[in-house]
This record gives sequence, C-alpha cells and structure tokens, in this order.
Amino acid sequence: MTKDHVTLKDIARIAGVSTATASLALSGDSRVNVKTRRAVEEVAKRLKYVPNEIGRSLRAKKAETIALIFPNTTHFAFSHPYFVQLLEGITEVLVENSFHLLLSTAPSEADEAAAYDKILRNRRADGIILWPASIRDRNILRIVESGYPVVYLGKWHHDEVVTVEREEFGGAYKATEHLIKQGRRKLVMISGPLDYQVSIERVEGFKRALQDHQILFESWMVVEKDFSMEAGVEAAKELLESGHRFDGIFAANDRMAIGAMKGLQQAGITIPDDVAVVGCDNIEMAAMTSPTLTTIDQPMREIGAIAARKLIALLNREDIGEKQTVVPSQLIIRESCGAEA
Repeated sequence: MTKDHVTLKDIARIAGVSTATASLALSGDSRVNVKTRRAVEEVAKRLKYVPNEIGRSLRAKKAETIALIFPNTTHFAFSHPYFVQLLEGITEVLVENSFHLLLSTAPSEADEAAAYDKILRNRRADGIILWPASIRDRNILRIVESGYPVVYLGKWHHDEVVTVEREEFGGAYKATEHLIKQGRRKLVMISGPLDYQVSIERVEGFKRALQDHQILFESWMVVEKDFSMEAGVEAAKELLESGHRFDGIFAANDRMAIGAMKGLQQAGITIPDDVAVVGCDNIEMAAMTSPTLTTIDQPMREIGAIAARKLIALLNREDIGEKQTVVPSQLIIRESCGAEA
C-alpha cells in the first residue's frame, strides 16, 4: 500500500471498523459516534486518503454534464485549428444525448489541480474527456486513476483505462516514408515539446522509418519546438545555419511546417525542388499555402465523437466495445513534397 493508492478498506482495517462504518464516518454521518468518527478521520488524514469519487457520483444526482479538460495547455487549446474539430465531434454527440459540455483549462499546474478538485469533489460533471498533458504533469495520474469515469485522448500505460488515440507513430512513419520514396535521403524533423507523449511517438515514427530504409539517424536531425508557426520559422533558420545538409523536412504539425516553409523561402530555398516538406494535422490553411502542404490527416471530429460515445456508454453502464481505440491517419499529398496527388 502506498499513499497514492490508499483505499477505504485500508482506512477501515487500520481504524478497526467495517468499510461501511468508515464510509459513513468520512461522510459525517450522525449514526457514527464521535469517537469512532474522529479515529477514522485521523487515519484518513495520516495516510493522505483521497476518496474514490465514482462511488459518490453513482449515489448523487446526475449533472448531465461532460467535462472536457485541457490540462495546462490554454494557449494550444484556443489557438490550434483542430481543437475546433474536436469540439464539434464531442458536442454533436452530447447534444444528441441531452448532455451539456463543461470546458476546463488552466494556465498553471497549481490552477489545474484546483480546477480538477472542483470537478471531482463538487460533482460538476458526470464524466471527463481528458486531453493529454505533459508527461511531467502530476495531476493527470490522479484524475485518470480517481475512479471517475474518464476517456483519455491519448496512449495510457494501463490497459484498463478507456482511451481514444490518434495514430501518432504510424502517421509520422507514413510522412517520413513518403519523403524517402520521393528520393529524399537527408531528412530532418521539427518536433513538438518532447515532454509530451504525442511528440515522443512522432519522433519514434520518424526514426523507425529512417531505420527501415537504412538511413542513419543522428541527434541533430530532430529540432524541438513548441508547435507554433513562429517556431517553424526559427527551426528552418537554425537548420540552415547549422551547416548540415537536408533535402526533406517532416514537421510534427502543420503550423510548424508552414512556418518552416516561410523560413526556407525567405532564405531563397525552393520548395519542393530544394527541400520537400510534410506536415501533420491537415488544418484548413495547409491547402492554401504556396506550394500547398502535404500533410497527415488526423480526423479530430471523429476522435471527439468516439470519445463522447464511449463516455456516455460508461455512464449508462453499456458496452463500450474496445477499451483502446486508435483512429487511423491518412497521408494527404499536395505540392510541397514534389509528388503528384
């Protein structure tokens, strides 16, 4: 037993009472005498017990609300085009099932913890759809393993957690392999922050494609940035100034890819003749650039709808089908890679 996994049974055993009595004591029920209640509360406090909220949820009146939480990612949540598609998919299903949507964001990890506590302890939502955060975010584990109904939008390390994943590794592999098939052998990748699982998986997909085509990977071939268009411009300039030769770029999202194209063009580099570029996400702007951007399409609307259906099925105690769903990606070929669509 660790303090992160203390259960009500542990509290009852140490306090020398039944589980039912421990539950009543912690809820302040008058049927438990003062001495017993204080003893149970003291054990719970000493072991830093966090109540399993699912039991309370099932006993309480439904809020008829689903919370969509963006952990400590306010900037990305409101600036990235594909979040709109995600919201459309989620809200369409919620409206069909008479649920409301509660959107939760927080500018810092401390604010995030307070927001989670309000949702969990005050039962402001019946269930949660959770967008991935940094792998260093200490709040994510707590909310996923709280017992509250949760659908996590990414890969999780325990099979019992319900997830809907984008095909991160496979999408990066497809993008990189496509560049290689166009004759590009000196490839680089502009990655998102590497403390996010999505970035780690995309880098691994990039590396595996190189390996499978007998291209040696070197550390300089991955430039870590922050998913913004400005970061893509910076990455292109840094790569050009590094002295390393490259003829193909895979950017881990379209905004960085578009920024990289701008940076290359400002330096007199022709796309795709000198350098081919492939992005990821298939945002609307990708079809409007010059040249138009080849990219990996990830159907965010479908991902949102699947997540919402799974969560509603959980709440209704219905069969959710597979616990882990990976939604396939698709390569969208345009002009920036030098191939014909």
